[in-house]
Amino acid sequence: MSGAGRLAALIVAVCAGFALFYAFAKTPAPAGPATPATEFSAARAMADVAVMGARPHPVGSVANAAVRDHLLARMAALGLSPRVQRAQSWTVEPGPQGPELIGAEVENVIGVLPGRDRGLPALALMAHHDSVPGSPGAADDIAGVASSLEIVRAIAARGGPQRDVVLVMTDGEEAGLLGAKAFFEADPLARHLGFLMNLEARGGGGRAIMFETSAQNGAAIDLFAGAARRPLGNSLTALVYKLLPNDTDFTVAKDHGVAGLNFAFIGRQFDYHSPSSTVAVLDQGALQHMGDGALGVAAAVANGPTLPPRTADAVYGNLVGDLLIAYPAWEGWLLLAATAGLLGVAGAQARRRGDLAWRDVAQGVGASLLLLAAGALTLHLVRRLTGSGFG
Repeated sequence: MSGAGRLAALIVAVCAGFALFYAFAKTPAPAGPATPATEFSAARAMADVAVMGARPHPVGSVANAAVRDHLLARMAALGLSPRVQRAQSWTVEPGPQGPELIGAEVENVIGVLPGRDRGLPALALMAHHDSVPGSPGAADDIAGVASSLEIVRAIAARGGPQRDVVLVMTDGEEAGLLGAKAFFEADPLARHLGFLMNLEARGGGGRAIMFETSAQNGAAIDLFAGAARRPLGNSLTALVYKLLPNDTDFTVAKDHGVAGLNFAFIGRQFDYHSPSSTVAVLDQGALQHMGDGALGVAAAVANGPTLPPRTADAVYGNLVGDLLIAYPAWEGWLLLAATAGLLGVAGAQARRRGDLAWRDVAQGVGASLLLLAAGALTLHLVRRLTGSGFG
């Protein structure tokens, strides 16, 4: 192929990649209020976001008490018989001059959608209703709270679940996971949980990614891949997250032996913990994507005869678009070993025939680096055009 032909092929490949990335990164259109009751509607969830995410509401504030009261009213209307768990919760965090004791009186709002078999281990949906001071927290984490309410409403509209579905809307997450600590350490309902889904946000938009799992996640990943609408997840993300000094309420659930999945959207990071995290700028497509994916998994768990068993950890990721594949780690190592072996055999044969020129190798390496750079530039442009931004 001539130089001009190779350049044309590269341009075609980059354009095709751009189209593929754009289709994959763009959030879905938010479903309107007339969406069937059995489906998730971002418009319906936004009605709750508008009330609870209107102004900053850190733990212990008057504004957070108003959020609590709204949650109690909404959960009562859904038939969840809500209650408030009040507790003093403490944690020790590293500070600039040594360990610091942080504590608050938290008010977790808890409700239960009764299942047909109350003896089965329950599914829990968890999100935190407090914000950091200075931010309305429309995304972090009122989006998760409102999504949880809409998911439970949709499950009830489908005829009710087989097992209990528990809403745990924690308080004081931003201060140090205080509400989750209080719930799992002191509330008897915590011992009834068999599987938990945490809904979070670390930005103001973008598609929601399932970014963390409990240990021995093979069966849970299979469930996620089969039940979520437009699933997005990557085991590399989960691996990197383990190395970061970040925590969510899901950390507390894992520490208490509860299996589950952690979801968040992480685009538009300028809005994270920012005064700009308002109702008006929240990406409703991100809310829709989170709700669609989490509802599919929640409904499958809530109505399944058994919970996903703990099986060997899986390697997983999106292959093309919304197609998420998963396989045991040993299969990946076998594939890598086979690839390395074939490359070694090909290289040895090329050297024996005198066909291996180091200049050609260098050109191949250079072309690979060019393709990587073109891919990175394309991804950056896609994020700008879809409005996802960094993250």
